[in-house]
Order: sequence, then C-alpha cells, then structure tokens
Amino acid sequence: MKSLVPLLFAALLTGLCNHAMAWSNHALGSLLALREEPALHEAVMVEPLEVFLADQAPAIERLLDEQEAYARAHFSYYPARPDELRWRADAAGDRRTAFFQALRINPQIKLASFVQQLPGQDAGGRPLLRGEDVLVFHKVGPWTHWRYLALKNGERVSALQVLASAADEPDYGHDINLFSNNPGAAGQRYNFGPQPFGDARFEYSSQAPFHIGYYHESALIFAAAPYLGQTLPHWRVYQYSGLARLAFASDHPYWGYRFLGWAMHYLQDLTQPYHASVLPGVDTAGMVLIAAKAEAGFPEDREAAIQRVADRHTAIEQYQFDRMQGLLAEKRFEQPLLAAYGERALDGDYPAFDVDYAAQVVAAESHARADEFDALIGEWMARGAAAKGFSDGNQLQAVQPDPALEKLLVELFRHFGAHSRNALKGTLPAAGK
Repeated sequence: MKSLVPLLFAALLTGLCNHAMAWSNHALGSLLALREEPALHEAVMVEPLEVFLADQAPAIERLLDEQEAYARAHFSYYPARPDELRWRADAAGDRRTAFFQALRINPQIKLASFVQQLPGQDAGGRPLLRGEDVLVFHKVGPWTHWRYLALKNGERVSALQVLASAADEPDYGHDINLFSNNPGAAGQRYNFGPQPFGDARFEYSSQAPFHIGYYHESALIFAAAPYLGQTLPHWRVYQYSGLARLAFASDHPYWGYRFLGWAMHYLQDLTQPYHASVLPGVDTAGMVLIAAKAEAGFPEDREAAIQRVADRHTAIEQYQFDRMQGLLAEKRFEQPLLAAYGERALDGDYPAFDVDYAAQVVAAESHARADEFDALIGEWMARGAAAKGFSDGNQLQAVQPDPALEKLLVELFRHFGAHSRNALKGTLPAAGK
C-alpha cells in the first residue's frame, strides 16, 4: 500500500501548490505587528547593496561558509551549494550577481530600492515604481494593486517601513526557477535538483518548496513520498537572519532591516496552516485510501481533495485580504482582526528565536491547527460566503465578517505577530534592550 501514496501526492501537490503565497501581503501584517517596537522608530539611510558587499566582503565570505557547513550537517534534505558558487571576498566582476548566486536565489530579481505605501500612509512625495520595476514575474497582475514608492540612495527612511516592506519581498521572485527543470540557467547550477512539487504552468509555483514547510507529517508519509521533505523555508530564515545580524553589527542598518524582513517572510508563511500541512482534514489512513481508489481507476476522491483544498486555500487568502484592506482603509485599528497582530500576550510563551524556530515552533504550531482551520473554512464556504479566487485580482470586495472564521484568524494573526517580534528580538540587539 505504501507504494500508492506517492500517486496521490504527485497529483495533490500539482494542484495545491499553485497557491504558494501566504496571507496576501506580508507588509500589512508586519506593519501592524511591529509598529509599537521602539527600535523601529529610528530612520536609516538607504544604500546600494554593493556598498554593503564591498565593505563586508571578507565577513560575508566567513559567514556564508559557516552557514553552508552548518546547513550540510544540520538540515535534513539540504542540497549542498556547489563550490563554484561560493562567495569569495577577493573575486572580481559583478558582485551583486555573485552574491545572489552564493545565496542561491533568482539572479534576475530587481532588488529595487522601495517601500510599500500601505493604506493610510502618505507617499511623502516619493515617485511610484511600476510593478515591473519591482517584480520578476512576466505577469504582475496579482501585485498591481500595491503601490511601490521609490527610494533614493542617501535618503533616510523609517526602519519600520523598510522592515515591513521587505517582509513582502521574497514573493517578488526570489525563489522562482531555481530547480533543474525550471526555465533559465540558475536551476542548472544551483543543485536543488528537479522541482519536487508544484505546477510548472504557473510562473510563481516554483517557489512553493521554499515557502511551504512539511516538517510534521507522519513517518509513513515521508517514507512513501520523501520529496515532501525537500522544503526549505527554515533554511532561508537561517540564511537571512544571519546576514541581518552581520549588517547590523557592521553599521549597515538599512540592509539589516531588509535582510531581517526577508527572514520574517518565511516565518510568517509558516503561520498559514496550508503551508505546514500536506492535506488538512485528511489523516494518513485517508490519504492512503484515496490513493488506492485512484490507482484502482476511481480518481474522483483524489480530484475532489485537490479541488477542496485549493478552493479553501484561495478563499481564505481572499477573505483575509479583503477584510484587512477594508478595515485599514477605514482606519479601524481597534478591530480584533487588525489588533491581533500587535497583541503581546503570547510573546513569552515561545522559546527564544534560533535556527530551529521556524520548523520546530512555528510550523509545528500551524500544523496542529490545520485540520480545524480547514474545517472552519469549509463550514464558512458552505454558508455561501466564499470569496473570489486569487486569479480575480485580489480586488477590494465588500465582504461580511464571519464570527467563527474570524475567531480563528485572530488566533493565527496573534501567532504571526508574536513570531515576527521574536525574530526581531533574536536578531536585532537593540530590540531586546
């Protein structure tokens, strides 16, 4: 029977992982979670990445070598970085591209100097950037409603704006086309192998293994489908939080906050239960049964499972986005759905932020709530409150609040906020003083 389980997963993950973005916009939640942090009230000076790379080239070499050695020894399923991609302090040539390749991120990312203009914020006279100036994707439709404000080198900008805006940035193309069967040359060099799951028809689906963390499925599931272990958000958190510490320690706070925002993104992704559970609402025995029926020529249950989870994932993302946008536009910060991000009652319940925090704390917590989350969304949809799909453009909709659904969302947003603040505390020394 074990041999049948991968048949289900192969189909399921093709259908499910098109929705590899969690919580619609990380900048919104990050702003609400962190706006009361005293350390983030300072202004920092914008500087090009090349300034940080030139100033700290030897330290970056040491850090990335240490991280690589640790990842090979500590992280299961970690694919070693090819030696030819190693950052060398004394190398010549395009240092920006060399840095991207040493991190094994998409070398075509724009890395524009920008902050998002969030609802209720003044643009401050800054010009707008086009989506094409910020995003890698050829189809930027889902992101066109965001407003990207251009920054100039040398100007000073709020640390909170830098951090909150950066928390959304890994969804702009950092992790697409990194596998050997993806378009472009990067996947041929990066040693991640073939994409373990996702649908190649969707440009952004190749980021799924970096934004989804299946760390807590049963041993049978991993034995039958070991490629489910090839999920790497915990590694990205480790990479970027280490770079943030280096940037802060070397007096490059702009890049410290930007790297920290990148690290937070993956933590925040894992607070979404659909990013921590393969098939919420179906236990291991149920998965095996669905696989067996499909193998016997009765794929209806498999197709229904794919459609069910994809629809629910899409619907909750749309509901969350619409509700937050509406409340923020009305400046109703006292509403529980917004206030939850800043509530601190849970902050002390978690261990200190460390290398295993993403997988063993955030993903474990989220995985434990996945079945309840899925069931609650199903009940809400059955009541006729389903939101439009993600492909409809995330346009602002007049949605009615659902008390049962919002109660659980409030809990998840408290987790989002607490984990974001714990990452800040564990990365920025001043935040803990």
